Amino acid sequence: MTEIKIPEFRVKYNDVFSLRNLYIMLHEMLLEEGWQGKDGDPDHADIETLYSENVYQKGIHRGGKELWFWWRASKFPEGKFSGYLINKLDVDAHVVYLQNVEVVHQGKKMNVQKGEIEIFFRAKIVTDYNGEWEKHKFLKYVKPIYEKRILHTELEKREKELWRDAYRIQSKIKQYLQLRTFIPVPEPFFARTYGYEE
Repeated sequence: MTEIKIPEFRVKYNDVFSLRNLYIMLHEMLLEEGWQGKDGDPDHADIETLYSENVYQKGIHRGGKELWFWWRASKFPEGKFSGYLINKLDVDAHVVYLQNVEVVHQGKKMNVQKGEIEIFFRAKIVTDYNGEWEKHKFLKYVKPIYEKRILHTELEKREKELWRDAYRIQSKIKQYLQLRTFIPVPEPFFARTYGYEE
C-alpha cells in the first residue's frame, strides 16, 4: 500500500456562525461529491470516527465548549485503474470558545453560535488499498515497477484531480463562511452564515 499525499488545506474562522448548518452543509457536500464512509455506506453513517465535546467554565479561559470531530471519507476514482486506486479524505474540525448567542438577522431573531473553528483537509491517493498485490507471491515484487513505469502518469493525473476536489471543497466552505476564495465557486445551495437569507 503506497500513499501519495496532497498538501493539507485549512479553513480558520472566528466569528458568529451556525455550527449546525455548517455541519449539515459539509456532510451534504461530501455526499454530493461522491465521498463515502470507510465501509462504503451511502448514508454516511460510518463517516464520523470521532466526536468529542468538552465544556469549560469562564474562570479557566474564555469559557464555552470545545469540539472535535473527525470524518474519514473515501472515493473510488473513475477509469481503468479504479480497482487499484482509492482516494481518501480526512476532515478534522476543531471548535473552541463555542457559545450560543442570539442575533437579529433580516428582522428575525436567530439562535447561532460564536466561536473559533478550524477545519483541516488531508487528501491522499492509496494504491493497492486492499493489499492484494502485497499478499501475492509474485506481484509484490512487480508492484514497484508497475507503479513507477506504467502507473506514473496516471498517478500524476489522479493527484491533480484529487487536489482540485479538495480545493473545491475548501472553497465552498470558505464561501459559506463568507471568506475570500481564489477560485470561482457557483452560488451555494445552502443559505449562508445563519441558515436564512432572502
